[in-house]
Amino acid sequence: MKKLSRIASLLFIVLSSACRPDPIQEIIAGMPLRDKVAQLIVAHHYDPIIDSLVAYDHIGGVIVMVSTKAEVDTLLPKLQASSRIPLFTCIDAEWGAQMRMKQDYPAYPRAMAIGRSADPCSFAREVGYQTGLELKALGIAANLAPVADVNTNPANPVIGTRSFGDTPQKVYELAKSYSDGLHDAGVFSCAKHFPGHGDTSVDSHKALPVLLHDRARLDSVELYPFRRLIEDGAVEMVMTGHLSVPALDSTGTPASISKPINDFLRDSLGFAGVIVTDGMNMRGVTSLFGGSDIPGSVEALKAGADLILAPVSCRGIIDAFTAVVANGEYPEEELDKKVYRVLKLKQKAGLIQN
Repeated sequence: MKKLSRIASLLFIVLSSACRPDPIQEIIAGMPLRDKVAQLIVAHHYDPIIDSLVAYDHIGGVIVMVSTKAEVDTLLPKLQASSRIPLFTCIDAEWGAQMRMKQDYPAYPRAMAIGRSADPCSFAREVGYQTGLELKALGIAANLAPVADVNTNPANPVIGTRSFGDTPQKVYELAKSYSDGLHDAGVFSCAKHFPGHGDTSVDSHKALPVLLHDRARLDSVELYPFRRLIEDGAVEMVMTGHLSVPALDSTGTPASISKPINDFLRDSLGFAGVIVTDGMNMRGVTSLFGGSDIPGSVEALKAGADLILAPVSCRGIIDAFTAVVANGEYPEEELDKKVYRVLKLKQKAGLIQN
């Protein structure tokens, strides 16, 4: 009898859990259209209207750039307190918080130096862990690292020592170890710059690089670390780069705003996490639109991105994409899927209650 009673109690718990409303769906159902779009924006912490973007536009996140510990310790709690939905906070700190706050933290070795050490996997995990501890203490949920680019071009002007090496297996192993270290400290990770920025001779901050390799080469080199990291479930986010890869999109459209490449990441590689663009203020994409970051950001969202990183024209982007959805040019149910992934990540970070 007692056994039957325990089974009945267990069944009740299971059925109650199954019937309980999804808190993320409930949040989305109560959001105006413009607020949904705003959740997809990750603004610079130093944006001159950052307080207003958080309190009144209800943007989804903030990226910390060059700053100080004292500024971040004051700013992030203030912004979180004024945000209707908790902010997703991130930073690009590949070699530690020192990368952005030089006077406050020690410098850790860059990825290539880690790759040349005696025990690179252990070293990569330790650097990831120490970096994660620094970021966790600052209230930062995600590090926009590791770099998963295979640096096969010695003249690469933008990746270079940021890469763990020039062989796909090594890059995968060390990127995973670094990501594991971040996770050990309770911080999310992001593989970048998809589909691979390692064999380029142009800096995407300044112009659009073109990667002319055929599909077989991409599969064996550039895509390999990303594929393995995704298979392992090793990263919560993947960052798309501002680079043209004709073998994946014959139009030459940059990966960050290419629907075929975003679809490839989702459908062929099976990535179910959050897709974030590289900085939308970079000339690798803005140069295609007369220097404006608004049309490129709209195209990135239409192509499949979930988060627009570091734009300049935050309100302009929110208004423009809100109009696109309102006019029926982009389905609201697809927008809801983006918002769901973003809010789910916040929930996983403990920012939204289960």
